[in-house]
Amino acid sequence: MKKASSSNKVRSKSKSSAKSTSAKKSASKKLPATKVAKLADKLPKIPRTGSLVERMAAAKKIEAMDRPKPVQKSRAAKVRSLAPALAAGSHPQRNSDFPNTYIAQISVRLEDPDHPVTLSWTGPNAGAQETGPFRSSPGAGLRGLNCDIVATSRRSGSTCTPKGTFAVTGFAAHLNSHHEATEVTWFVPARGIALHYYPSVPKYAASHGCVRLELRRVAQLIQNNSRAGVTNVVVDGTWTKPAHQY
Repeated sequence: MKKASSSNKVRSKSKSSAKSTSAKKSASKKLPATKVAKLADKLPKIPRTGSLVERMAAAKKIEAMDRPKPVQKSRAAKVRSLAPALAAGSHPQRNSDFPNTYIAQISVRLEDPDHPVTLSWTGPNAGAQETGPFRSSPGAGLRGLNCDIVATSRRSGSTCTPKGTFAVTGFAAHLNSHHEATEVTWFVPARGIALHYYPSVPKYAASHGCVRLELRRVAQLIQNNSRAGVTNVVVDGTWTKPAHQY
């Protein structure tokens, strides 16, 4: 009996040692606050002063950061192999009938103060799904630009939310330029433009061109019930120039 007791103690110690090692590893992965601040300082910023050309060039750098990165074949193969295991628990707010029931259209209106986002569903369980409207905040635009003009809204580096109809092209956990922008659903990938959750959603246009969503739950709902290449995003309405532009 004493030997068994001693064996149990050894096992217990090895388990606690393993937990301790695991905790140390996870802790080591977390960046210190000072390093996070330094990384934030390195992110491209649009200067408050300077010509329109200079500010547009800075905005284009942010767009380049937020463009979807091509997935290597080896990584893609790994993702496909993990898909069945991930399907059950990694998609919060996904309806139980997906992909048969999914979001067919995401409508974004540009009117202040709520810039309402509404969802149109299709499929057998479409009638049971949440449609909105949900609050958002679109692109503020650069000083000297009018984002209400369709052609202007579509210009690279304008920080306008582009008007028109676009297909959802893909998804990501967060934007590279702003890690607090999460649950990302791209619809103009060449400019890094997406719908996403963001902690600040004022009653005026404020973003660099993306559609900020007030609720993380809604960003998850959109991301996990949209189909790339099938779901459309329609941006329309009257954009109002905010007090602060970039």
